[in-house]
Amino acid sequence: MFSIQKQYKTGVYRTSGPISSFRCRLTIRKIHSLIDVPILEGLDKSIEDRETVENGTNETRTIGWQEKIFSHYERDYYRIKENCKTDHHKKYYHMLKSDSHVPQLLFTYVDNDNYYPEDRDNRNRRQQTEVTPSNAQSMYLMADLGHEVLLFSIHWCPDEGLLTVYPDFNHMATNPFYHEMRETNLHMYHYALERCFTEKSFQPKPVNQFTLTGASNTGSQTQTALDRNKRFVMPKQLYRNLLLLMEIVSASDFEYDGIHIRYRFELPADVKMVNKDSQLSGSTHASKQLKNRWHFAHCHELLLNLPDTKDIPHCLEVYFEAISIDAWCRERYLGHSHVSIPLRYQLNEKTINFVQLTNLGAVADRMELFLVGNRRQVDLPSFYGKSGATILNRYANETGSSGKLQIRFQIIRQHQPKIINDGYFKSSRKTKNITLTELIKSYSIARERLEEFVDLKY
Repeated sequence: MFSIQKQYKTGVYRTSGPISSFRCRLTIRKIHSLIDVPILEGLDKSIEDRETVENGTNETRTIGWQEKIFSHYERDYYRIKENCKTDHHKKYYHMLKSDSHVPQLLFTYVDNDNYYPEDRDNRNRRQQTEVTPSNAQSMYLMADLGHEVLLFSIHWCPDEGLLTVYPDFNHMATNPFYHEMRETNLHMYHYALERCFTEKSFQPKPVNQFTLTGASNTGSQTQTALDRNKRFVMPKQLYRNLLLLMEIVSASDFEYDGIHIRYRFELPADVKMVNKDSQLSGSTHASKQLKNRWHFAHCHELLLNLPDTKDIPHCLEVYFEAISIDAWCRERYLGHSHVSIPLRYQLNEKTINFVQLTNLGAVADRMELFLVGNRRQVDLPSFYGKSGATILNRYANETGSSGKLQIRFQIIRQHQPKIINDGYFKSSRKTKNITLTELIKSYSIARERLEEFVDLKY
């Protein structure tokens, strides 16, 4: 029944408060050998502070963040003064000099120990090594089972306030993890990691409390409420913010390879960018053809601010141009296109057609196309009649279909809570949001006044 290994999951938790308040309880239980062998001399020596239970040895420790617990090897190594060259090792030397602690099964590696676990050294680790930021802190909970065994890895990123635990928190009574030791006989160890919220000795002050908010709600504490204005910036009254997410997915049916798409946004008169550093133009990377398609997966984001009205929504004009660059750096013009995106909440996907100027009648034009390419500048707003000009195509050119482009776009709307400013509230509360309590109270007052003049029958 112990031959099937569990698939462990990573727990990711959003933290609030100082990481120094974090406490966890680590438990490991040794089950007696599954194969009886003679006990050699010295192997039955008992160790202090171990609790013997009916089916094995049980050890439990409450561990704080970056709390150092020494192993047998570390205790013997750092107690020799000649081995301690760095300031960190000298600190361990003085700690062990006045410490009478006898190591047991459990010990820890903290961030300053520069411990880097490898997948082949930990039979329970089934994920790739994670790339963590340089200012992230790590802590490893270990067990001395004849050799070092990594039980849990804990990482904390202070910039994002994320605590990552692998494997995730569990409970010894319901879903313990296990580790097999196959030597001259077979040993089984069960272990678990639980969060500590009940011990009063480790409770921080409520103002600076440390909480975890993740998939599990067991033992969670009340989190200090934060003002919404501190979480994100709200738009001004009578205005709304719109977040545009546009993805250029793929292209098809073009004549040449090595395609990249250039695009440009045109904003309506009343629409402004929230972030002044945002770009209104961009370009994809060059793409090679694969199964008759060119794949880009290029994303662009714009955060816009516009008046909150019930009129016909503004439209965002987007102009596209397809360019092919070959090995000789010749830019070949493959056509252009245009799409209008209404500035309202939506999630859409469409394929737009490209048109190309095709009247290349002269021999010189064809030679230019072959030698240096045929890249030409086109006033796209005038060409598509978006600049107010009466002539749509002032070039009087012939055009033809040149290819297709698949795009996705999503618009998310952000606005102030709806304000009731009609009738009685319009004159007296123009600048104040009406709460539900005030609305019910005003309704009751209006009904009492109505009952003074009208004999209501229920």
